Amino acid sequence: MTDGRNGFSITTSWDDGHPLDLRVAELLAKHGLKGTFYVPLQNSRPVLSPAQICELSSSFEIGAHTVHHSVLTTLARDMARWEIVLSKAQLEELTGRPCRVFCFPRGRFSNAHIAMVAEAGFRGARTVELLSLERPRANCGVAIMPTTVQACPHELPAYLRNVAKRLQPKVLWQLFRRYRGTDWSSFAIALLSHAQRTGGVFHLWGHSWEIEEHQQWAALDRVLAAMAEAARSANVVTNSELCCSEETGKDVIEEVLAGQTHAN
Repeated sequence: MTDGRNGFSITTSWDDGHPLDLRVAELLAKHGLKGTFYVPLQNSRPVLSPAQICELSSSFEIGAHTVHHSVLTTLARDMARWEIVLSKAQLEELTGRPCRVFCFPRGRFSNAHIAMVAEAGFRGARTVELLSLERPRANCGVAIMPTTVQACPHELPAYLRNVAKRLQPKVLWQLFRRYRGTDWSSFAIALLSHAQRTGGVFHLWGHSWEIEEHQQWAALDRVLAAMAEAARSANVVTNSELCCSEETGKDVIEEVLAGQTHAN
């Protein structure tokens, strides 16, 4: 890991465990970038086979995404807990590697679900909060990760709906100053350049099946090439590494607890 200037970090994450994740992995390897792949064991869409998950885990981080790609807010409490806990256990048994991070299917969750993620032993959890350059924040003992941009074309109203949930003027300013219409790749590169200048976390995420559906492979390659260039002055990290301070090596949670103790 290189020393990022101004705390500048780069990470990527990919959801749903579709077989086309292997194509994303090839592009990441081509550009020397890291990625975290959030893989459900079953889904309504095709998923990676156990052998493919093991192959992917040899070069990239595997995160949990429930067993059945279940939207947690639609489940009874015990079933939600089961989906979270078992997804971690099954992936660790399959890959022989620790599963440290979790991603909420469709980005839907409550504080109760964050507590379940913490109880299951995850270090961090990724959301679908867009247009953020912030480091993970602690909640219920878990480092909650926002994202910067999704590898998919979005109309302005889609971004506004996402931003409206947080009511952050800084995020609105980022949107209106740098929005490039449905050319998400130019928008992403503008945000990447801003993060490189000012410091922060540039977090690209997406679905490989969606990239295929919208024929965005060339756009993705363009953004990854820009990220590889920016990586010369960045910490290039997996999602679980993002939950650890570049400066101290301490978990985000440890830093928050230490700050609270000092304040008291």
